[in-house]
Amino acid sequence: MNHQNPIEVSQQFVEIGQQLYTLVTKGSTIARQSQQGWYEFVARLLTDGTAFEGVQRPLTEAVALYNQHQSPTVTLETVQYYLVAKVVRAVKLEPEALANQWYFICDGTEIPNPGDFITVQIFQEPVVVIRQGDGSIQVFLNVCPHRQCLVFERNGCIKGGKSELCPYHGWAFSEDGHCTNAPGANRGELGEDFDLKDYSLRSFETRIDSNQGVFARLMANGDGDEPITTMPPADIQVNGQNIGVAIANLLQDVSPGYTEGIIPCLPEPIRLWIKIGYLGEQLKHLVAGIAQRQGLTPEAVLSSVNLDFNTEPDPNRDLLLESVMWELRQAILMVEAETISLKLEDIIEEVKHTQISDLCFGVEADGSSLSSSEATTDEPEQNRRIALPIWTYGDWDLFALEIKHLIAPTWQFVCHVNEIPQPHQYTWLDIVGERAYVIRTANGDLFAGKLKHIDGRQQGPDFEGPRDYGLDPIDIEVFYGFVFIRLLRQGPSLKEIWHQPGLLDPYKLEQMQPIGGSGQYDISVEVDYKLLWENFLEDYHFPMMHKGLTLRFGVSSDCEGINGMIIPMRDPASPKLNPVERKYYDCAKTLARHDWEREKELQRFAAEHQFLPETLCYSAFCSMAAQEEMPMPFSLSVFPEHVQTFSIVPGGPRESRFHVRSYGHRMPPNPAEAEVIKAAQLANIQLLAESLQEDIRVNYITQDSVSSQLFEKLGVFSIAEWDVAKFQEAVQMNIPVTSSPRKPPKLLNL
Repeated sequence: MNHQNPIEVSQQFVEIGQQLYTLVTKGSTIARQSQQGWYEFVARLLTDGTAFEGVQRPLTEAVALYNQHQSPTVTLETVQYYLVAKVVRAVKLEPEALANQWYFICDGTEIPNPGDFITVQIFQEPVVVIRQGDGSIQVFLNVCPHRQCLVFERNGCIKGGKSELCPYHGWAFSEDGHCTNAPGANRGELGEDFDLKDYSLRSFETRIDSNQGVFARLMANGDGDEPITTMPPADIQVNGQNIGVAIANLLQDVSPGYTEGIIPCLPEPIRLWIKIGYLGEQLKHLVAGIAQRQGLTPEAVLSSVNLDFNTEPDPNRDLLLESVMWELRQAILMVEAETISLKLEDIIEEVKHTQISDLCFGVEADGSSLSSSEATTDEPEQNRRIALPIWTYGDWDLFALEIKHLIAPTWQFVCHVNEIPQPHQYTWLDIVGERAYVIRTANGDLFAGKLKHIDGRQQGPDFEGPRDYGLDPIDIEVFYGFVFIRLLRQGPSLKEIWHQPGLLDPYKLEQMQPIGGSGQYDISVEVDYKLLWENFLEDYHFPMMHKGLTLRFGVSSDCEGINGMIIPMRDPASPKLNPVERKYYDCAKTLARHDWEREKELQRFAAEHQFLPETLCYSAFCSMAAQEEMPMPFSLSVFPEHVQTFSIVPGGPRESRFHVRSYGHRMPPNPAEAEVIKAAQLANIQLLAESLQEDIRVNYITQDSVSSQLFEKLGVFSIAEWDVAKFQEAVQMNIPVTSSPRKPPKLLNL
């Protein structure tokens, strides 16, 4: 960014973030009153902007000022749609609030032919309405019973008795909502007791009124005889669309980090400025509310917040307040310090001096939980594997527990030793509101410490001061040349928990150098880190989502998990490879030091001994910690020509960052050989980035799906998802409350 007037630009977007919190609170209140009012509110946000009230004018000015100093520019519509999506995603209605009401879905004329369907968003519930073969209409919860992804997207038609495939794993569903196929089920890979009939889409009672309005009752407590009293909001449209359809499409279009779609991703500086303003305003309301309830001053409430990992937390602490503090710290750390004058200390001081009379209290934004009548801590059935319930993905209260029990005690990847080879060179990692530095000391050792005060982030380590560089020392470990830190000193070393480290020995990873350019990147996504990591932990989704990768490598679903699984390239190459894929294949063949027979011998040897005597030439594998030992979102993807580190850095309940780095050996003196190696690296890095974008898209869809309060997850895993099951078991072991099917009213002491 051109830093002329960066402070003025950032301050305007911070103020917009503050007003966004007010919009979320207002929208939540309206949603609880009526579907009609909610639709009108969102329609105004999407069209004429009148619902923005005090936001619209400064938003226009802020975008114009940003575009004066930034290239590429951003459109007002992009920012506005992002804000509207934030409002929509923040609204949650408890199941009892949905009970015994008929909700307008669509007009019957919108799906005139058998097989026609459209997707609609009713508050946080994604639904799909389908015209059946006999002309009747059915409405379903549009969430796959397997791994809670949307099954139907936008609108379309199921023709000729065919099925719609879930975009995640390819489970098939007919127009009547029945599951017709689950890949691998016919081979017993989903268990002997698996029955397709148990995995139909949840259906809703549906009625058609005299004007062809389609209504559904999402939650029934009565006998179903209640009359339809809701007036169809058919006159509420956006761009000629039913407003419920427009909202569903909006959620698919607006996903920062995913660069395809109608609405492009938001520039990261704008997103972070808005986030800082939003979280600051949320903190202000939270503290004031607690102070009012407990008869305390805001200063007393803030002083009770303990963010020290090494001290015993208060069993009566407010988890939501703690979580907001962590995420606010993270947002401040991630934004460029020279573009914003606001400090955490400034926000805290403003919170301390806030008058309750100055605040507008409504429904608590982003902190809602199920009522005690719906909460349960039932013991899970002992005869089956229980998956993590969907409330655990993106929950603010739970995230505070995850920081203490999962994230802080887990090793986090920072860099390779050869990225900081000289004395006083350093790098850092921002994670859950902490900045962790790794420093090459004067005598060549490595030191790790975290920043004591995040407002001092511009100064960095103090090389003229004490031996600890003015930092709080933290754990550090070097593993095969890769540097990891740990915020809380407890638990095993990496050497104790790594799965089959012998596979890495011949690659001489310690000697590798960073590959710059496209080989290094970070992508921020507004998705729970657990969803992202579960996606990476299995290859069951490869045939449906990564068709190019499946063409290049012989992916198999008959092995127990992806950790350590050796995946060979297909030979001969598929004629369907695109030019980049073909380039990579040809380079790999040119660089090979042995034939396919030797490759197969090495694969058999590795399977038997968990060790490789030499590197592979036609195969790849993932290497990571045993998930049952430590649920650690980091993996090494090992290829013949380079390795790629892949880590997911948690930043908030729905805030994560992909931290991707590539490494390879120094180029050989032979120019021709060096050229082939470089071409192979660049081609593979490009293909891996494309696969990651495919993953990001489906994870945004899934994150929206897990907001549903009506979906009941059954918890079934294929053999190829075994590492996902191990990860989830580790989460449940460290935080037992995550085994509860519904969120309890209080998470502490459970």
